[in-house]
Amino acid sequence: MYAMILVACVTLLGETHCQSFERDHQFNSAFNCQVAAAIDKGRYADRIERRKDWLTYDWQCQPVTVADASSRQPTGLTE
Repeated sequence: MYAMILVACVTLLGETHCQSFERDHQFNSAFNCQVAAAIDKGRYADRIERRKDWLTYDWQCQPVTVADASSRQPTGLTE
């Protein structure tokens, strides 16, 4: 199981601060997570362009432990 995490980093006055936002769904494979991350990134295209001088976005797909996975519902097809 994989969780999609959006990491937003703001740089102001030479200092960068990042915050992670875990998306609501988990995925059965890294590939499915990466596809969903690419779609999510497309939804942010306008914001990315407008804020590129001070804000960066990074989509990450991270494996989840069995304990974490049991508390959430999977999304996506298995490979």
